Amino acid sequence: MSDELYILLPVHNRREITRSFIQCLKAQSHTRYHLVLIDDGSADGTEKMVREYIPSLTVLHGNGHWWWAGCLQKGIDWLKENGADDSAIVLLINDDVTFGPDYLALARSAMMDRPGLLLLSRHSCDGGNTVSESGVVADLKRLSFRVANAGEEVNCLPTRGLFVRFGDIRVIGDFHPRILPHYLSDYEYTIRAARKSRHCETSDRVLLCPNPATTGHHDFREPGFFRFLKKYFSVKSAANPVYWSMFVILAVPKPWILPNLARIWLRSIKVIFSQMIFSLQHLFSGHPPVR
Repeated sequence: MSDELYILLPVHNRREITRSFIQCLKAQSHTRYHLVLIDDGSADGTEKMVREYIPSLTVLHGNGHWWWAGCLQKGIDWLKENGADDSAIVLLINDDVTFGPDYLALARSAMMDRPGLLLLSRHSCDGGNTVSESGVVADLKRLSFRVANAGEEVNCLPTRGLFVRFGDIRVIGDFHPRILPHYLSDYEYTIRAARKSRHCETSDRVLLCPNPATTGHHDFREPGFFRFLKKYFSVKSAANPVYWSMFVILAVPKPWILPNLARIWLRSIKVIFSQMIFSLQHLFSGHPPVR
């Protein structure tokens, strides 16, 4: 197996969170890696800070609108353009995680002699006693997703600490940053990988501690109806029905596409109608919407 290990790290305007990640990276027992920092328009000195710790790196500069899938695709494009070996391991990872000094070494060991493997880091902040992410079981007929039980076969993974060989990335194909720029892009990508006979797995030795406070929009209740709509249909919205529809069209088998599209939009109409009632109640209660 090649000693090459590339780390694709998208960042955007959270220098101190990125600093914690880089400090973990500098402490690694396995030091033969190449960091590809995908800086999507940061204006807070993130790149300069990272260069102080790791002078030898590659930086790709975005315009602030690449989002998650776009950043990862730019990193993959760079690997293609620079002749990465098919046996090289590529780590797709967020900056809002911390990890122990043997993280990379343990992952490389787990990947040894396992062609076609997509290895997800398990998410735990107490050394593995409590695991919050161990892969996903996706029921595409019902459009439901749940965390896999111990030993259960998974068919879907997030990309928050995902190891994959570059040759397998070539087989899986590209992300779809125009139609799935952020949420669900990783699920679509790894479901596609499983369909192409790539094996999705996690390891109880390869652990990350995620930061639960650095996620997108999950709470949409707003006093003002138009503020709600802006948030609900934003790129950072985990419930955006447009992106859910794109996901269904790309990832769900054909017989289940129309029923799932109907499910998505009926659910969204209920949410929008409920918010409309809430906004009207707030308006007529004599309390103006918060701006």
